[in-house]
Amino acid sequence: MMPELQLCPCCAAHLRVPPQLHVMRCNNCDAELVFISEGGVRGLAYLPDVSGIVPYSDPAQRGRTIHGHFDGRELLDFRRGIVLADAARKQRFWGGLFFGSMILLLIAAFTGIFGAEFVAHGPKENVEASALAFLAAFLSLPLIAYMALYFHGRARLARESASRWR
Repeated sequence: MMPELQLCPCCAAHLRVPPQLHVMRCNNCDAELVFISEGGVRGLAYLPDVSGIVPYSDPAQRGRTIHGHFDGRELLDFRRGIVLADAARKQRFWGGLFFGSMILLLIAAFTGIFGAEFVAHGPKENVEASALAFLAAFLSLPLIAYMALYFHGRARLARESASRWR
């Protein structure tokens, strides 16, 4: 019996998939693939690359040892869940740094405003300290704003990198 012909979802290469083969790598692009058959539709799905899978928690290992059969959808959902949880953790981390830098930006702006106010209308014996606070605050504003934009971009990148697995 001739193996079934399938297309790789990553590079569209033609692959001959024997019926007993469930998880494989594409010969052309080296993508890890799983064979899924549900609802009358049969095909290959791309498995996300996951590092840090706990040994024997993989549904592929559990399915073969406990039930004696393999469920490709369960393996795909398991890997997808790991990727989405990792992306959500990264987004929370970078988002927290973004909001922290925004608070720092507001503190620097108000320090500069109050320093300028004390230079203009404050007592004359504290003019040097007020001018120093004003200059330090407004010289640090571009650096803090750049950091905030960088952290926002990293949080957005983490969110968008996981959007293909939702």
